[in-house]
Amino acid sequence: MKSSLIVFSLIASTISLMANTDVYKRYKFKSGLVFYDVKVSSFDNNLNSQVRGIARLVFDNWGARELKEEDVSEIQSGNFKDEKARHTLNKIDFGTVYTVDFDEKKIYKSRDRDLDVAIMQKVDLSDEPVNQLKEMGAKIVGKEKIAGYECNLWQYNDQKICLYKGIPLEIIVKNAGFYSEKKAVQVILDKDIQPKEFKLPNFPIVEGESYSNNRASLTRAKDYMMSIQDLRKAMKAKGVNLDDKNLTVTPDLEKEIINILGARYLHKQKKLLPKLITAMEDAKSCIAKSKDEAEAKACIEPVRKINDLLGDATAKYDFKNLDDAKKQKAIKALDIEIKNTKITQECVSKNDKTTDVIICTEGTLDPE
Repeated sequence: MKSSLIVFSLIASTISLMANTDVYKRYKFKSGLVFYDVKVSSFDNNLNSQVRGIARLVFDNWGARELKEEDVSEIQSGNFKDEKARHTLNKIDFGTVYTVDFDEKKIYKSRDRDLDVAIMQKVDLSDEPVNQLKEMGAKIVGKEKIAGYECNLWQYNDQKICLYKGIPLEIIVKNAGFYSEKKAVQVILDKDIQPKEFKLPNFPIVEGESYSNNRASLTRAKDYMMSIQDLRKAMKAKGVNLDDKNLTVTPDLEKEIINILGARYLHKQKKLLPKLITAMEDAKSCIAKSKDEAEAKACIEPVRKINDLLGDATAKYDFKNLDDAKKQKAIKALDIEIKNTKITQECVSKNDKTTDVIICTEGTLDPE
């Protein structure tokens, strides 16, 4: 119900996502497979550490699907001797993020809403590696040929990075007592990638709340895209070019942008908030009568469905081993949400601009 937070988060990322292409791109190649050697050495008076291993980068669909893996062993000698393995694997699959924990033997699944928006907006991020180096103040100090490809060697402080069209072929960090090198030994670009390259270990998958609330997240992303189109159309009619890097966003222009971006959400609020209040009131009575977790969860479903339409995440309630204490905790949380929603609904019913709703609700919502 906190429309101010939602709209301001949209404002923060709107201008940066204006430039788009035919498809979402994180790389300048449709697909790629890069294998690396990894070497790290660190030493001081009491301890020496040597890390050796391999890593790989795999991507297709211009980077909408990507897997990064590193498998190394570390040997420590000196006053404290130890040997241990370190294995990491992360996969992105069109907005779904998988993080593998090899120690726990679990895979954590989440959703990247910013990535959802970027994919829908078809943003071209393929120049970001170079742009970021420039912003850091890095300079090109030469060229190298690595794994058959000539790359530009960038230097920033104690780091050297050799990029071939945005793909890192070598990363070196060197300072007193420390040396790290990650160097490509094989590079395959714009070739078909076999599905097995993206295969995850056969571990249980644990879904995070950001994934379970994905229906609302996707609604927000889609509404955001449509709101950006509304914004472009309105600004074009006013002769304002939002792609102009020298554009000065005045307080009046910022207010107008907020109102245009928030218009679709405000329209939904006018229609759905009364229904949401009723659904939450019914959920309270339903939970009080519930006999187990399944019944209590069913009580929340009508609330979740309306929130999904609004693009708002539904609060998470603990109904496992349901007892009176957990029922009362959920009912109290719903009471607070109902109170906030009623305040918001009253402001929404009286105003037709998001900025006026923000002013109307400011300082009146229960922070709990």
